[in-house]
Amino acid sequence: MRVTERPPHLLAAALCAAVLWSCAARADVLERRDDAFAIGDLELSTPYAMRPLVAQPGLDRGFRFDGSSNWLEAPDGVRLDPASGVAVGAWVAMASPPGDTAAVVYHGAEGLLLGVNRWRQPVIRFGNLRAASDEILPVGRWVHLAGDHDGTTLRLRVDGAVVAEVAGAPPAPYDGLFAIGRALDAGFQQGTHPLGAINGVMADVTFRRSADPVEPEGRPPVEPDFAAPKVWYEDDPDRPRLLPLGATGWANEPHALTFRDGLWHLYYQANPNGAYWRDIVWGHLVSKDLVDWERRRPALMPGTGFDRRGVWVGNWIPGREPPAVVYTGVNGQWAGIGLAEAGDDGSLRLVRVLDHDTPREYQDMRDPWVVRTEDGLLMLIGAGRREGSGAFVYSYRSADGETWERSGRFDTGAARMPGQYWELPMLLQIEGRWVLMGTPVFEDAPARTLYWVGAFDGTRFTPDDPEPKQLDVLATYRAPTIAEGPDGQAVAIGIVADEIRDEQERHEAGWVHALSPPTRIGFCAGDAATLCHAFEPAFAAAFDRPIDTGGSAAPIELETGGTPVMLRARLAAADGGLLRVGLRVDEDGEPAAELTIDARTGEVRLDYSTGPIRPIGREAVIEGTVPPASAIDLELMIDGAVVFGTINGRAVAMLVFAGTQDRDALLLSPEGSEGSLEYELSGLDEARAADLPR
Repeated sequence: MRVTERPPHLLAAALCAAVLWSCAARADVLERRDDAFAIGDLELSTPYAMRPLVAQPGLDRGFRFDGSSNWLEAPDGVRLDPASGVAVGAWVAMASPPGDTAAVVYHGAEGLLLGVNRWRQPVIRFGNLRAASDEILPVGRWVHLAGDHDGTTLRLRVDGAVVAEVAGAPPAPYDGLFAIGRALDAGFQQGTHPLGAINGVMADVTFRRSADPVEPEGRPPVEPDFAAPKVWYEDDPDRPRLLPLGATGWANEPHALTFRDGLWHLYYQANPNGAYWRDIVWGHLVSKDLVDWERRRPALMPGTGFDRRGVWVGNWIPGREPPAVVYTGVNGQWAGIGLAEAGDDGSLRLVRVLDHDTPREYQDMRDPWVVRTEDGLLMLIGAGRREGSGAFVYSYRSADGETWERSGRFDTGAARMPGQYWELPMLLQIEGRWVLMGTPVFEDAPARTLYWVGAFDGTRFTPDDPEPKQLDVLATYRAPTIAEGPDGQAVAIGIVADEIRDEQERHEAGWVHALSPPTRIGFCAGDAATLCHAFEPAFAAAFDRPIDTGGSAAPIELETGGTPVMLRARLAAADGGLLRVGLRVDEDGEPAAELTIDARTGEVRLDYSTGPIRPIGREAVIEGTVPPASAIDLELMIDGAVVFGTINGRAVAMLVFAGTQDRDALLLSPEGSEGSLEYELSGLDEARAADLPR
């Protein structure tokens, strides 16, 4: 189309864009006016916002929407006479696909909606008319989405081109609720978490009471910024800052950890649209050193087929080129297995469905793990009997990594496998010994990760002891992903589960669960049957700023300054001694939780009963054990609510929520012993701590 054929207002806009993308505000474009928002004569606000709507750097009319709370609404119903025509549009860059159809512009449950469905396909609705496209819009990149009705035809446009249209008369004049960034009729998950909201950046959102199409007038001059604005979490004393975490929403089981081409790639179960379990994608983080992490767009997202309701845990096929993972996909009724190849940037693309359905006699199949054997590849799948009467591991075999056949139940020897079904099976070598690991699921009980040490002959695993061992002390750290580092050491990153806050508290916070610090996992000194952990050296070395050090036989309070810290303490005595650690102590000396370790008996006790926020999925007191010893060697990293470390090499983890600012001191109290307590508290370099992302 020649410029001379453009309507006068489009010609002016095009000339404006040619000179400067951000020109004087147009009356029909969303803009900020002081502390409020407006589009034309419509005054808008964010009445439900838990996190403010933040302007995007470099864009005068671009804003970051969080996917769960900060859409815009008009305070009253807005009247529209469709006979005059209507046109809407915006530049949209999604941070994640929406869980339900999300609205760019919404006007009434029976009126107008321009948006994107859960499979990233664009749609426009106007009264009884609907136009949609099967084109899948990109995540992480700008796309211009628009639609209009001229009195006879409803059109849907992507990047200026008509991709769908339907003929029909407009609805009668109507009044409807008006919103930008959410379909107000989408409802709530668990009655708490809003659905149908845009997660990402939108710019030049336009609403016209005329039929003039909204055309893209110059691409936004900056790339969309999906970082979590610091203002979203600056008043949250509990959100981790150093540990790997998504910008917002749900995080759960990490998986498919790998080191390739000088970078660690970490994937994890994520719902970036809100702090609730639903519509799972693969979150993606990369790091050079396992300390500083860069967030990337979701690496694997549901398609329209076997995985249309979510993409679940998966892992790499050893030695395959190009690199590929196998993963669980669900369609809302049953689970299947897909094979996805990796791009150079670590993103993943489904290339083949290996199995569309769960074997009839079994309940579900979850979380494939692949082991190379002498005659090919063995894939293990967590499963259970359909009636829930027993857990086991299912298997597939392949000669080439391309074609897989069901091989039936995997022979785990005499291993006593508890639970109704099995999640996250892993069979791997650690320091030359075979370890079978997994997470059994029990009804109405928290999950815990168990393992056996034994032998594997390519077909059968034979445990040294049929009874499993628990991976951590308190069953609060679980589901680690484990990979071999460049030096041959096994590196583990797991989940520290949030079994404390209720749904409303999670929604207000905007995040739930936390990934653990990286550890090296190996056998305990002098015990080739038990796994121990130690902080990854580069991670431990990041805490190089001394805060406090010394020794004492009396209680001592340590100020942390509210930034990530590392505590190293040793209590030695003839009888082993007892050490109490008050976590996140307030100005009156009251801890949010107390960790007690009795070296003589090996008893470990975590007590939330005096704190401001107590568990809802666990008892207020959680107990575990370590082997009795003559001394306690304690290492704890505290980052916001996350407390993670080791007691004499055994992993220990917990979430301890302060709920208020300036509740971050530690209280060390040696008791019942004449031995000495030596301690060292260290933090990050101050410049580094100040630059940590939210």
